[in-house]
Amino acid sequence: MKRDMLLILDFGGTQAQDLARRLRGCQIYCELRPFDLSADEIAGIAPRGLILAGACEDDGAACDAAVFSMGLPVLGIGHGARCMVRLLGGQVRHTALEDQTLQLHFVSTSPLFSGLSYSDRYITRLDMLELPEGFSVIAHGHGMAAAFACEEKKLYGMQFGVEPNDPDGLQILDHFAADICGCEHWWKTETIVDSIVEDIRSEVGDCQALMALSGGVDSSVCAALMHRAIGEQMHCLYIDTGLMRKGDTRVVRESFGLAMGIRIHCVNARDRFFRRLEGLTDSEEKWAAISNEFSTIYQEEAARYSGVEFLVKGTIYSDTLSFTHDEQNLNVLSGYRLIEPTRYLFKDEVRAVGEYLGLPEAITQRQPLPGSGLAMRITGEVTMEKLAVVREADAILREEIEQAGLHRRVRRYCAQLSETTATGPRACRYVIALRALTLAGSASIAYRMPYDLLERATERILAELPQVDRVVYDLTPCPPRSIDWEPARP
Repeated sequence: MKRDMLLILDFGGTQAQDLARRLRGCQIYCELRPFDLSADEIAGIAPRGLILAGACEDDGAACDAAVFSMGLPVLGIGHGARCMVRLLGGQVRHTALEDQTLQLHFVSTSPLFSGLSYSDRYITRLDMLELPEGFSVIAHGHGMAAAFACEEKKLYGMQFGVEPNDPDGLQILDHFAADICGCEHWWKTETIVDSIVEDIRSEVGDCQALMALSGGVDSSVCAALMHRAIGEQMHCLYIDTGLMRKGDTRVVRESFGLAMGIRIHCVNARDRFFRRLEGLTDSEEKWAAISNEFSTIYQEEAARYSGVEFLVKGTIYSDTLSFTHDEQNLNVLSGYRLIEPTRYLFKDEVRAVGEYLGLPEAITQRQPLPGSGLAMRITGEVTMEKLAVVREADAILREEIEQAGLHRRVRRYCAQLSETTATGPRACRYVIALRALTLAGSASIAYRMPYDLLERATERILAELPQVDRVVYDLTPCPPRSIDWEPARP
């Protein structure tokens, strides 16, 4: 990709990723790296500027002091600002204010705050500072330094962050990125697609590529990008595990095979997966059985294609940052090279690219599903009956949410199945738990669905699924608990 970019050194928490999303929303490209990246490594990346951001339990955690003498503009936010003060010879005295809103006065001659005079800012923590030599206060409130700068060296520190729906904060970020660092506003969906397609063509050339297509947002957008870049050199493999949601296989066939002309080879492997799951009740064992069987089938099918040199993975930027991958993001098989078209895109950017490429809403707004499918939404052993029940309950919940027009607001929702311990004349009793999450910044929080929607879904589940004895609504926060009752990994 084009390297006109900012680099964010991440001290932890969600602040750095939130900043990255907001900068990209301003059409400024940025990437994240750990806070202890050396100055030499930063020089190799060649960014236009640096941002130090994030929350750190260790108040003494510091970046490489040499970053302040590289000639790059630097903006420290929160802990990053205090780190700058300490490393350049100043002192952090004591915390004077926490978790309060404070009206700040900006020094308008500073390019960081150009066009701003006053702003009410939420302050998580504001410390009394003794600034390093050459620094001056550029924003203050109640006589306390909220922001400071050495304009000559283009070094800036702010003891406040950018909040959601914060136009002043976005203006400050844009001033730093565009006016101070000289970054271009090039990070637009059309340019993103053109850059990725160009990179794919350059890397793949005349070779063939193979991808395991799940029908989820990430793999679907990857498949569409690969198809645009190399056309019939791209082969898609869809493995029907029998653990998919209602209608998933049909949507994949229609959206890719029929509408886009992408070559898809569908493998019916339901019996193989059920044999592997027989008798397993532990979530880790179920995940391992499904993952291993998927890898085996993928390897068997890949061997059938001659001329394939590349395997495609639907990795996105949050996977890269957290060093985790979806269960279907398999290790590269021996003898193949890896290509990850969306590895630098956040989820919302992946969706935007999919819409730009013409993928239907049924794909771009599709609910995430673990690579192990509905098996992770069934406690205990996976049986055909349990699978049928949870699949229908999930479909009912989806229909009700879509009819209520909430499918874009509720970012993740699903139905979970558990057996009851109740006794009585009925031979089999199941509990269906409905669960929904939405986003607050980059964090997932429980979503409180309208009660009438829950009533309709409950009535339908009990009427259409006689095996179900109870329907409950799960408001457990995420974290500490994931959306799935039986997470594939700790």
